[in-house]
Amino acid sequence: MTFSVIVATLGRPERLHRALRAVAALEPGPDEVVVVDGSADGSAAPVAAAAGVRYVASEPGLTRQRNVGLAAADADVVVFLDDDAALERDALAVLAELYADPGVVGATGRVEEPASHRVGGQRSAVRRLLRGRRREGTFMRCGYPRRIVDGSRATDVEQMPGCFMSARLADARATKFDERLPGYALAEDEDFSYRLSRRGRVRYDPRAVVHHDNSGFAGRDRRAFGRTVVVHRWYLLRKNFGASPFARLQFGALVALFVAHRLLNADVAGVRGLLAGVLAIGRGAEPDTGTHHRRASDRPPA
Repeated sequence: MTFSVIVATLGRPERLHRALRAVAALEPGPDEVVVVDGSADGSAAPVAAAAGVRYVASEPGLTRQRNVGLAAADADVVVFLDDDAALERDALAVLAELYADPGVVGATGRVEEPASHRVGGQRSAVRRLLRGRRREGTFMRCGYPRRIVDGSRATDVEQMPGCFMSARLADARATKFDERLPGYALAEDEDFSYRLSRRGRVRYDPRAVVHHDNSGFAGRDRRAFGRTVVVHRWYLLRKNFGASPFARLQFGALVALFVAHRLLNADVAGVRGLLAGVLAIGRGAEPDTGTHHRRASDRPPA
């Protein structure tokens, strides 16, 4: 079993250095590491050279950069990491166990992030309420993920967090990332992992741990982000699940919940963005029209 680690990055060499240092400490280590740099100035090149890993230049955009990494990879399994994510030492050993099962096409692990001070954060009771009685790591009919909140047991899932995803190379190349999702490509990880899960089993194992700074979230343009949430999720609903009457109703209820969540967190700009997104999809907007671009490594939870 061989592993390629692919790190997409854009203008954050100091965070990339930390991520590569953690990769170098893995036991066992990967067979290759590919840094895919979307910056115009090549700021990641000296960091990759100092770490002794492959460097590939790319046009910016997370989906595009990850597809470039896929084309460059040459191992049995590819592992996608954000540039602000650090794997614990035995993560690849756990993945190797999982991929010993030939029916497993993808795998991920537990994400440790700084605690959110927002009402309704990642591990809040609201998230558990949204999940209902259904299994964590699956999707609602409207295409929204039942995120892994408890995460204490290994299980089959339909979605992986973008900061730490892995897949067999052949299956990943057959699935690819949707380049219609531009810039930081909100929900690109959900789209990729859901489609991958149609090809075989995707496993979650809490023994494989990644520490993720989620450092791009705080400085985001809240209005542009809110619009993107609606436009991207509506696009992926139609693409992967079909916009049945029930799914449309559930989607509308979800947007209303997002609005309430922003209001509780005094995020007026975010509310305006969500409403702008609703108007945009009413006019038939698609993800690649009028979408705000941010760093490829930003990973917002919405």
